[in-house]
Amino acid sequence: MKTRTQTTLLASLVAALFASQAMALEIYNDKGWTLDISGSVNAFYTTSKADNAERSSQIENGLLPGYFNITAATKQKGLDIKGVIGMWPGIDSDSPAFAGTTSGVGKSTVDARTNYLSFGNDKIGTFKFGRDIGLFQSNAILNDMTLIGVGGGAGLARNINTTLGGIGAGYIYAEFQPQITYTTPDYNGFHASFGVFDNKDVDSTGTTGSHPGYQGLAEYGFKSNAASGKAWLGFVNQQFTRIRDNNATGFELGAKADIGNVGLMAQGFSGKGIGDTILFSGGTDADGNNRRSNGYLAQATYKIDDLKLGVSYGESRTKATSEEGSGYINRVAGTTLGAYYSLTPNLTLVGELNRRRNKVTDIDTDSVSLGAILFF
Repeated sequence: MKTRTQTTLLASLVAALFASQAMALEIYNDKGWTLDISGSVNAFYTTSKADNAERSSQIENGLLPGYFNITAATKQKGLDIKGVIGMWPGIDSDSPAFAGTTSGVGKSTVDARTNYLSFGNDKIGTFKFGRDIGLFQSNAILNDMTLIGVGGGAGLARNINTTLGGIGAGYIYAEFQPQITYTTPDYNGFHASFGVFDNKDVDSTGTTGSHPGYQGLAEYGFKSNAASGKAWLGFVNQQFTRIRDNNATGFELGAKADIGNVGLMAQGFSGKGIGDTILFSGGTDADGNNRRSNGYLAQATYKIDDLKLGVSYGESRTKATSEEGSGYINRVAGTTLGAYYSLTPNLTLVGELNRRRNKVTDIDTDSVSLGAILFF
């Protein structure tokens, strides 16, 4: 796929992060238009056990489902124009009514995560209209080493089509959201994006409030003979008037660096009313008062030829409001030890050991995952 901006769809950023694995196939090139396809397929065996519970084992997707993206691109009147439609199918059944029977009667799900157009150039920047990954906390998930693995939440893919990676134990899920976003040109490594996002203030009748959401992200990238990396700062805001009456705001800060064979990344978020796992979910008490939440994720990786070894630790927590008392409503920590072996430039074998600790309920969940992921 021919990508230009650093705020394009998740698949393109996966390709940027794992350039040795991902590629695109050009299937049409005529009259100034190109049509490319790219995709990914994965499956994992996972087995997990929580304290005082029986062991659970399954074959499931990891943090990524599969995806199949079609990109049409051209250049007209000095503008780079692109349209992207992506289907993200899973391998797991979405038929809980048939629980206890043969899984052959179930069916997998397809999520149309990406559907957008973009236009711009190096001088004026890039405008995006449509559905794509959000800005806030996008760098957290895109730089999480478990993006091509499982991370936390083994066994959840049967219900939600993917596992969690570091979501809910270090960062908030960025989500794929309807948006109109502008990204500036690159100024010596610096660029910024600002977007107006679909209103999350929707009541039980489907009526939305009067305020859209806003997200912004500023990034500075660097590269030298010794190291490369980037730092970022982002925010999110949503004014609620229908399902509650308050203003939810969050901020994030992060950095990553690759120094020889060593990769380092650290990021954190803080806010009120934004939750700690799914954006805005669990962000208020029963009376609509904002809860404060924060979290962080740190990881280190080391490459030995085609093998990458990594360790990550993160924690997400939501504090009780004064009406709820003291302490935390939710506090979850996650640890992952991972090994990622590039069997070929496009095929990676993955093995991970994961632990999630709920510090409120004092329950640990340990899991092992083994699988493979293919990019094309």
